[in-house]
Amino acid sequence: MLLIVFIFVNSSSYVSIPELKGENKDIAIKALKEIGLIPIIQGIGEKVLYTEPSAGIQVKKGRHVFVQLGNVESLKVPDLIGIPLQVAEQFIVSYGLNYKIKKIYTPETEIETVIDMDPKPGTIINKGDLIELDVSSSEVNK
Repeated sequence: MLLIVFIFVNSSSYVSIPELKGENKDIAIKALKEIGLIPIIQGIGEKVLYTEPSAGIQVKKGRHVFVQLGNVESLKVPDLIGIPLQVAEQFIVSYGLNYKIKKIYTPETEIETVIDMDPKPGTIINKGDLIELDVSSSEVNK
């Protein structure tokens, strides 16, 4: 009898947890069921915040996967390149984003102007995400 249980346990196939962060809850449930996993839904909302086990983990078919739902507010990164830092900061704060400033010596650009940003304009992000602004400076970084 023990040999039969041992053979059954070792013959079960494994699957990888798919990346579901940001997906619609119905799509996530269907994706998990299609690969032989059992979704356990937690939270309220329409979007997947995370799964437990997390994406990429190998598990046996038939395993329960916790799917944490929430309301994710996504938005596009505004194009702030070429505008004064002070105006860019107002935009970022109004969008509910965080930011970090990196000053770069550029004598040919008006001082305190956004010259580049990461992530790039148009990228989909969530409220609270971090945007790095490269800002023109008259001083060489030391």
